[in-house]
Amino acid sequence: MKPDWIDLGPLSEFPAETPVLRKDGEGRRFACVLRGGEVHALDDRCPHQGYPLSQGALRGGVLTCAWHNWKFDVASGACTFGGEPVRRYATRVDGGRVQLNRAVDTAAEVRRLVAGLRDAVLRDDPARALREGLRLGALGLHREETGLGSLHLAFEVLAKDGAERAEYGFDHGLALLADLCSWIERGWVPPEEGFVVAAHAVGEASARLGPRGKGAGKAGARSPLARLADFEHDDPAKVSEALAAERREEAEARMRELVEVRGAAGARRALLPFLVQHLYDYGHGAIFLSKAIELTGRFPAAAEEVLAASTVQLAWATADTSLPPFAATRAALARLAESSSPGPAGSGGAAPAPLDPAERAAFEAEVLAGERPAAEAAVRWLERGVAPLVLLGAVGHAAAVRLARFDAAWEQRLDAEVTVLDVTHAVTFAEAAAALGREALPREAAQLAVLAAAFVGRLRDADAAAPPAPPAPTPRPPGTLLQAVQARDVGGALAIARELDAGGRLRAYADLAPFAAFDAAVRPIFTAHAVKTLEALRRLESADPQPDGAYLEALLAYLAPARRELHVRRIAAVARKFMRDGRPPEGLY
Repeated sequence: MKPDWIDLGPLSEFPAETPVLRKDGEGRRFACVLRGGEVHALDDRCPHQGYPLSQGALRGGVLTCAWHNWKFDVASGACTFGGEPVRRYATRVDGGRVQLNRAVDTAAEVRRLVAGLRDAVLRDDPARALREGLRLGALGLHREETGLGSLHLAFEVLAKDGAERAEYGFDHGLALLADLCSWIERGWVPPEEGFVVAAHAVGEASARLGPRGKGAGKAGARSPLARLADFEHDDPAKVSEALAAERREEAEARMRELVEVRGAAGARRALLPFLVQHLYDYGHGAIFLSKAIELTGRFPAAAEEVLAASTVQLAWATADTSLPPFAATRAALARLAESSSPGPAGSGGAAPAPLDPAERAAFEAEVLAGERPAAEAAVRWLERGVAPLVLLGAVGHAAAVRLARFDAAWEQRLDAEVTVLDVTHAVTFAEAAAALGREALPREAAQLAVLAAAFVGRLRDADAAAPPAPPAPTPRPPGTLLQAVQARDVGGALAIARELDAGGRLRAYADLAPFAAFDAAVRPIFTAHAVKTLEALRRLESADPQPDGAYLEALLAYLAPARRELHVRRIAAVARKFMRDGRPPEGLY
């Protein structure tokens, strides 16, 4: 760091224990305090909102901002009450004159700002987190071509911090972060607004939690040579073994070692053999892993923490399809395991041949008919040689149809713990399964296709009593699709959407993205669902060789209605019912 000393004037002009303002020739302002024979210099701009600290009051070495009562230790710049610390500058007295070094130790400043950003997330203070992130970006260390601009480093810190402190592993806040980064890179939402939403979602879930730990299982006790030898042979399989046995710390430790030795791309493959065995946590296992893979590609420095968090999430996850209600899914997977032809490879090479429209319609009808017909149809088509990714594309379309058919009466019942969020998982799981299937082995991709089809079928009870009749002609309302959604006019929004061509539908997702991220919901988990459902439907439509309006209509049916985010009466009713008769609530299982 090259010194940059400037003259602030004679020491005699600095009254003891009194803040004074000094400026340099470029307009920068410094709040200076003579105390104990030393001149302390701080940035005059309070880090909260920029009010001048030189107009504050000093007491016992603590300078208090006159506007919002934030307090700073003049000897260190630390904030003793309020939020982030203030930048402090080195000073000296030479020949009776006070000099200040304007040079910034970039490495030390990065450490200070990263620590401040992490502390803000720890306290679920997204406003402070954004300020620290913008200061970090102002150091000019980011690469503009990443698409996240000056906030790239701040987003990276957020990904790493959230993954490190996620108590039960990868969660909704990190998944939301992955999608918002994509939207910022496309220009759909401004980076600052996106960062605030992501910081709150990550911070709320892990507020006041320290680092989860590094996984102190058996893997950590081995020598580096033994670890390398193990990695050369069968260590990835041991991750699945540890997960299956619920040896969570060992699984996490082995994943960290895999990232260190093989890199993120090699390490994440170790989770697929375990992941494809079941539907985990209502689809979250696959959904979260696909988002984790996106984050590791965007933020390599956070890869170890992110994949470790994914491993922990899977280690705690419920294997839904091992439970009694999923007998048909288990039977289909067993039949698939005995089959000699799980379908063509799910990745690499030429694109697999699509189903013709009649075949696809027949398959989707079976998927929508229920869990058993869906699972059996998936195995049957795989045995015929249809590629898993082709089936997953059709399942994604069926999932959109299922979401559009959701019966809102479910959310009004006091005896059922079911909301539309449950049904959105069919869409996001189908899209995640397709994404994971592209790098899976053929049989793994086939298992994902069966799981996705059965999951969509299983949710049939959420449909309205009868399939919706063809809509009566509805006059197109004035205004845009976004305005109709903002007005919560479902019918009007659908009428506008049905006039759009394929290009118009794809543009509509970009138009609706800010509403989904900033206006559709208040609670972070609802915001996360709005964002990830929009993104999943857009990806499914973009990849569909036979696209139609089902995807956008499903989004509008979900996004446009005003939805209650806390069902107080239903929560109370379910609890009273259980205490009265000991019976579980009615649900989709």
